[in-house]
Amino acid sequence: MKNLILSKTDQILHFVFPSRCYELMLLKYDFFHQECVLMVMSRLLGLGVTLGSVLIFIPQILKIQFARSGEGISLLSQLLGLFACFAVTSYSYAKGYVFSQWGDSFFVTIQMTIIIIQILWFSSRQTHAAVFLAFCWTISCAVMGEYIPTDVLAVLQAITIPIVIVSKFLQIRINYQQQSTGQLSAISVFLQFAGCLARIFTSLKETGDQLVIINYIIATSLNGIIFVQFLLYWSSAERKKKMS
Repeated sequence: MKNLILSKTDQILHFVFPSRCYELMLLKYDFFHQECVLMVMSRLLGLGVTLGSVLIFIPQILKIQFARSGEGISLLSQLLGLFACFAVTSYSYAKGYVFSQWGDSFFVTIQMTIIIIQILWFSSRQTHAAVFLAFCWTISCAVMGEYIPTDVLAVLQAITIPIVIVSKFLQIRINYQQQSTGQLSAISVFLQFAGCLARIFTSLKETGDQLVIINYIIATSLNGIIFVQFLLYWSSAERKKKMS
């Protein structure tokens, strides 16, 4: 048991301090080696974002569940967002990138799938929800079984850029038209914004993949707009309550 713990600890340390950084920083105590400091920061930030993503949409899921309604949430926006996250996950998995670089997309994919099922279920489309779940499971198995070529996944990754723009714009437009954010969770939106912002840095350090980096820059900007809408419409709603 002791050997197992020591082995796992060593694996974690080598992950956080990759390549020469383990020797330079932990054995030679060169704590200010510029390249290694940035790499370790990237690894820690990536792990933090991945761990945070495990719960990122839980507030949203609970809000829909308690309200038993997905009112104010664009189903098309959620579907497009799911496609984008799934494409990032599949592409990164096929390319062999470290899990901390795409783990957040993996967990967000699962949670967005749940949200879409909730929206369908509470709008009396239970059959659609079941078919959707079966479809997601089939595609996931195809990716894990490497039945989908990497070139195809790369194309899907490229397509996510306009898809992210459209999906976020749809939600921004609905919020603007209703002058409200409906059943959207402010916590989930803020965590999305912060997570995408962090991913710009980690992607620059870990992969340098332009497709992934551009995707996160756009997502950060649009999530920021939605969060600003929360602040604007929340203030407006509070004023209306006081006037009434």
